[in-house]
Amino acid sequence: MILNQVKSLSYAANMQATRAANASGADEAVFVTPEGTVLEPPTSTVFWAGANGVLKTPSLENPILNSITRARVVGAVAVQEGKFDVGDLEAATEAFLASTTREIQPVSAINGRELEWPGPLTAEAQEAFARALETELAPAGEPA
Repeated sequence: MILNQVKSLSYAANMQATRAANASGADEAVFVTPEGTVLEPPTSTVFWAGANGVLKTPSLENPILNSITRARVVGAVAVQEGKFDVGDLEAATEAFLASTTREIQPVSAINGRELEWPGPLTAEAQEAFARALETELAPAGEPA
């Protein structure tokens, strides 16, 4: 991957990945390593849960960006961070993307397979993120 863990003013590689995803009928791409380890979409972080109900996201030990929104979600809800194979993501029962512009955006399908939308963990993350924003953006001296 080019420019791992770097937030650059050049989004050329990211936009090329998105165009390739769009050409195959998807709205978003997800970068994976040549070995099949899930990294992140071009402009967000991916979270997902399987049948066991555990919310997962790639850990910062992977070559991904430590985004502000990712940090808020990880700090607000129970998340298992780690190194996950793309098959684990493809087996998800629910998923969402997190970014500054998207906040928490439910994912409706992965590789054409429909997911629970929005799932209960996605709804929990949306509520927790909204509370975190309220608290952080409240005027000084005022309760959120």
